[in-house]
Amino acid sequence: MPLNLARRALLEAIGTATLAFAIVRLGRSDLGTFEQAWAMGLTLCLLIHLFGRLCGAHFNPAVTLLLNQQRFGWRGLLRGQGLRETALYCLAQVLAAVAVFRLDPLATASAPFTGAGIVPEFIFSAALYGLILVWSHEGKICPFAQPLSGVVIGLALVALVVLGGLSGSGLYNPAIAAGLISQGGGGVLPMIGAQLLAALLIMRLQSLGR
Repeated sequence: MPLNLARRALLEAIGTATLAFAIVRLGRSDLGTFEQAWAMGLTLCLLIHLFGRLCGAHFNPAVTLLLNQQRFGWRGLLRGQGLRETALYCLAQVLAAVAVFRLDPLATASAPFTGAGIVPEFIFSAALYGLILVWSHEGKICPFAQPLSGVVIGLALVALVVLGGLSGSGLYNPAIAAGLISQGGGGVLPMIGAQLLAALLIMRLQSLGR
């Protein structure tokens, strides 16, 4: 039986909080970038595998916008069920990430985000969102909880974290960036702007490809 919207949003919050917790702890660990990237990718892979069929396993407001625009269309995204689901998912994701960054004693303010990082954040976000869009349908035909899409998206995050690093980035996720803001991370708003612009670009490319 499909879960109702409130329960699906709760799962989104739990998954996003788990990601945020992993990011906080990895950022304070002695692991190198490569090890951090693998830990982050495996965490995301596991969460997609566990929650994919239950709530969609977005864990990212930009991904919610992208996938719900694909599902409901622009009109549906801005009204009715599409608007309710999108708003509640995004709120749950942001609040969960902010709560972890505010409550975890190991969470500290990140280095200020500089303007030089906007272009990589945009490019890497677009790459990740495009891959998620392509693989988002795999779980509908897979017999158990999107195992392959979880592996592919998790490995993509590994590659992007290796290239872009764990610090000085919102991990291509506005909810994580909001958590950084709550900890006093400077210059993070342009990072969120780059992430959302990347999502809009993928939406536009998708509409042109139809």
